[in-house]
Amino acid sequence: MLGRKIAKISFILYTLLLVMNHTLLAESAPLTLSEAEELTISNAPELERLEATREAFSQQAIADGQLPDPKLIAGAINVPVNSFSFTQDDMTMVEVGIQQFFPAGDTLAIKSKQTFEKANAETKKFQDQKGQLLRNVRETWLNLYYWTHSAHVIGENKSLYRELLKATESQYSVGKGSQSDVLQVQVELSRLDDQALQVQQQIDGLRAQLGRYIGKIQEKRPLSNSLPTWPAPPPLETLETRLEQHPLLKVDAANVEVARHELDLANEQYKPGVTLDLGYGIRQGQMSCCGGRRSDLVGATVTVDLPVFTENRQDRQFQANSSQLTATKLEKDVHYRDLLKDLTMQYTLWQRLSQRESLYENQLVPEAKQNAKASLLAYQSTTADLATVLRAFSQELTIQLEQLQIKIEGAKARAALFYLEGVTE
Repeated sequence: MLGRKIAKISFILYTLLLVMNHTLLAESAPLTLSEAEELTISNAPELERLEATREAFSQQAIADGQLPDPKLIAGAINVPVNSFSFTQDDMTMVEVGIQQFFPAGDTLAIKSKQTFEKANAETKKFQDQKGQLLRNVRETWLNLYYWTHSAHVIGENKSLYRELLKATESQYSVGKGSQSDVLQVQVELSRLDDQALQVQQQIDGLRAQLGRYIGKIQEKRPLSNSLPTWPAPPPLETLETRLEQHPLLKVDAANVEVARHELDLANEQYKPGVTLDLGYGIRQGQMSCCGGRRSDLVGATVTVDLPVFTENRQDRQFQANSSQLTATKLEKDVHYRDLLKDLTMQYTLWQRLSQRESLYENQLVPEAKQNAKASLLAYQSTTADLATVLRAFSQELTIQLEQLQIKIEGAKARAALFYLEGVTE
């Protein structure tokens, strides 16, 4: 019996150990952009809030289409004050009744449709918010990628400067260089150390930003060394056509319908509302004229609203809602123009960055590396001065960082185009 318990406890501990090891391995594995996207969408309170709001409007729409609850009326009528007797006078009675209000025209149906449109707007907001979250996490991940690899580039250049420092010390030891050359290289190394600290500062800030989307535990994972391989965007004319179906414009379209239903509600206020009252009166005692039992009484009344003086109420409300509808339509136009401007800018930016990336990869980077090596060899053979070597090394570092930045900015432009296409996958 004791052996079984020990075996069972051992199995549980072994399972927990495997789970912990798996978790630690998962946390230390390189974080790809696609993983960051999945974590962002699965842990986004913004999306959960929109979904809860949509569900609230969906339920409210059903309630808005129902008649108001009837009211129970109960009381005593025509009770004589000299005796407060319920049998003294013929018209004294206890009345029980029901009152029901019927809103004007199609108010209930229109109100229900309006609330359904609000739920529809929240659905479209969900898609737009999802696209914005993906764009934000992509840009944050790409920025973090840039600074992380900038640190790597700076580290490689520090190795080159250390080799240069050895060369200057060697030249100085044989009387072919000066102490100033050695000190100057040491200064450049110190400047690279400072630059590395600045880069680390950027990395720390961007990791905090990334943690906003994927969680504090996941933000500590190292980034993948691979950039995402996204397909080229469709032609600009195609994107401009698709832009009309952007989720943000669909939100505006739903808001236009909400405003239109609000105008319809204002129009219904020109019609009368009706209140129906049904009552049953219970009388006690004998009739004073003939001595027979007093009969119970039934009554019904209809109360009708009279929307006669409409100038400062219904007319003003109708004009206000009409102006609101116009403003909502114009807001959609404003958003369309903003999206179109952003689309044109991002597409042009993506094109130019793609051209520059090709130029750097095929010409500038190889030429800069070749120039740095040639200048170092020339210095070692005393055919070039140290300033030429430092200039070549600095130029190579600058071009390497510029190439990396161009790649990242191009990827960010493509991420922006995904959002403008309405792609949320």
